[in-house]
Amino acid sequence: MKLKNNKKAVNDLWHEFEPYIRKLCEYKLQSLPNHIDDCVQEVFLDLADALHKGKKIEYPKAWLTKVANNKIKDIYSQAKKDAEKIVPFDSQNLDNTYSGVVFDESFTINDDQILILKEKVINEFNESERQLLYDRYTLKKSISQIAEEYNTTENNIYQKIFRLKTKAKMIIDEVLNKNL
Repeated sequence: MKLKNNKKAVNDLWHEFEPYIRKLCEYKLQSLPNHIDDCVQEVFLDLADALHKGKKIEYPKAWLTKVANNKIKDIYSQAKKDAEKIVPFDSQNLDNTYSGVVFDESFTINDDQILILKEKVINEFNESERQLLYDRYTLKKSISQIAEEYNTTENNIYQKIFRLKTKAKMIIDEVLNKNL
């Protein structure tokens, strides 16, 4: 069935396929029910635009299904982006925790204690680990530069740095737990 640009064709397709497209949108948008009507309307608006531009649609049900699926993906993608933007910073809802250490309201740490903690962490690393951290964070070298200098892969450098950060967190947790 080849469709031409006319209102009757859009109206006929609306009456024939709207229940099918609505059920598809309802099924796939169960977690976002307020977007169902918008999805259905946008699918048929795209149909009207396509017909207005002279596009020939041989299999309207398949075409509408494809457009509906793309709209549904767009809706979920936008909902995910919106959810990431909505997360407010609320200091009252944050508990005073760092890793495995729970701080009470009276916990404070001054600059001298930070320096001591830093020294303890650094002393736990061997020379090659210290050099790697120095290159990355003090000299601000890129991972690719470091990998080239160490004659290894970038992935290996990423893994080493990740392990060193994990080791540092464990040392900090241990020191803070002893001092609390």
